[in-house]
Amino acid sequence: MTLYIIGDSLVTGFGVANGKSWLDLVQQESIQSLINKGNDGDTTSDILLRLHEDVISHTPDTMFILAGTNDALAGRTANTIYNNVLQIIKECINSGIVPIIILPPFIHVETAVKHHPDSRESFESASTTLKRYRRLIEDYCIDERIDTIDFNKAFILSDVDLEPELYYLDGVHFTEMAHKKLADKFLYKYNYILVHKNPADYIINYDTVITTDN
Repeated sequence: MTLYIIGDSLVTGFGVANGKSWLDLVQQESIQSLINKGNDGDTTSDILLRLHEDVISHTPDTMFILAGTNDALAGRTANTIYNNVLQIIKECINSGIVPIIILPPFIHVETAVKHHPDSRESFESASTTLKRYRRLIEDYCIDERIDTIDFNKAFILSDVDLEPELYYLDGVHFTEMAHKKLADKFLYKYNYILVHKNPADYIINYDTVITTDN
């Protein structure tokens, strides 16, 4: 089985050391390789432009898609993001590739504003746009029976609001601790294809990953 993941800096692990991103941690635990096709700063339009060369031409079995945050930050509408992701999904399906959508985490506006005090309105608008896109694409995926994973559910939101600095570097990108939680969430959801364990043999732990041998 060949697995690819395409997206933006939330895929590349921007802001944390090599080997510490959620995808690095997943790779360390998984016996199934994921080919990383993330690019810092990419919008969904950028991904569409490189989709065939970077992924489709390699005919993987499955492609994970994590994108939309940069579109929202650039002032694009939720419908624009949604329509671009629909096109990515359709190109995958037409090429015999199974698409799986990763719902991007929320933007933490207060933390972002601390780093860019003059940009509150822009961050608030981007946050609203991203939430609208998430609802649109999640509803579509439910209707079309396309698998999704919600990265925002890797966190307890009340804990994030209480101590956002433990989770967010800048309101958009994540700390090493948060990357561990993202990795746990991803491994727990896809343990069967990644570590070849049955769900009953996998225990989620938000500090480390635990597998049990029968």
